[in-house]
Amino acid sequence: MSEQFGYYKPGGVTVFLEFLRKLGISRGAVRRQIQKIWKNRGYEIVDATIHGIKYRLNIRDNTTDGKILTTSKFYDFQEIDALAQAADTSQLDKVFLDIGANTGHYSLSLAQRGFTKIIAIEPNPPTLELLSFNVKINNLDPVISIVPLCIGDGTKVPFYSGKGLGTASVFKEDGDDSPPIYVESETLINILKNQNITKIDALKIDIEGFEDRALFPFFDEAPKSLWPTCIVIEPNSTSWEKDILSRLETLGYVRTGKTRGNVILNRA
Repeated sequence: MSEQFGYYKPGGVTVFLEFLRKLGISRGAVRRQIQKIWKNRGYEIVDATIHGIKYRLNIRDNTTDGKILTTSKFYDFQEIDALAQAADTSQLDKVFLDIGANTGHYSLSLAQRGFTKIIAIEPNPPTLELLSFNVKINNLDPVISIVPLCIGDGTKVPFYSGKGLGTASVFKEDGDDSPPIYVESETLINILKNQNITKIDALKIDIEGFEDRALFPFFDEAPKSLWPTCIVIEPNSTSWEKDILSRLETLGYVRTGKTRGNVILNRA
């Protein structure tokens, strides 16, 4: 995707839709109607600056991108604010680990909030392309390191995205007849070693039901000095083999918040 930022800047009636978003009324049913109009106008890729962050978004194939573009609220503000507060304001180095980075909303937002070292893990090639572009156009290459791997055991694993880029997963969903792509994997602890990470202030994980397989081995092996201060996790208990939320609580984490899509935990 070599076109410069602004090439996909929307025009026509969508300028009015952007006005409605900025006005603050694009929420709930209104937001869904606005997103529907965007799609009906034939938009797939959109360049936009939202809350001071430049984005190239795929609103046709990525549900999260559509929400970022059309909601008047700061998307997932409660989660991002909790993660931002995990780092002491006196710290010079603030480290965020973004597992399942998608097109970069959490990573870009926490860079905006002052984090100095961000590891964005995203294996899905089309999503990875947009993530890389978004990091570049915001001049955040020195801050955000992109890891194009899936959390796993070091082998190649199948990856399915037939239901949409934002829900791509190692699990094949019912009704998804698309062939998988095969992506490289690595254990989380090895990724952190390779990135020279010795502490984590904040961690977000959203990998469509694979959260337990990623975090159980990490907490089995990692020293306590590497345990994150704050964790935001998407609860996918129907796909988990083991209850990672209960495990985190036994390790001393406390649930400090819950949103429609995520659980927020902090170390006691």
